[in-house]
Amino acid sequence: MTGSAGAGLFDFTTLRRALEESDAATLAELYDEDAEMLVVDRNRPPSAPMRLNGKEAIAAFWRDVCGRDMTHKVGHEVVGPDRVAFIEECAYSDGCHVMSAMTLDLRDRHIVRHLTVQAWDEVSCATG
Repeated sequence: MTGSAGAGLFDFTTLRRALEESDAATLAELYDEDAEMLVVDRNRPPSAPMRLNGKEAIAAFWRDVCGRDMTHKVGHEVVGPDRVAFIEECAYSDGCHVMSAMTLDLRDRHIVRHLTVQAWDEVSCATG
């Protein structure tokens, strides 16, 4: 199920396109001014996740990610009126692969809370 702005649901089609095209500006516009983003991975465990507060901090994160030499593929989405979940698969040009499971809490069709849990290829990423 994918949402569109006209259907009263979060515009997942825009999110997918922005991620897959590395469009940081469009991604930032999907967030509420007071949004929070949490990222959990090997280096940022659940007890000490990366925490970004506010649209500007989140926009800076997306500018960094979208500026990298990598591809993004979005799938396995579940879109509801107040929550979206999906998987993003990334591949760096050096062969490193990253997989992220994301959950987005929504209010008024904007992201208010974003949780990412991610893992990457230890061998290829460490030697890249």
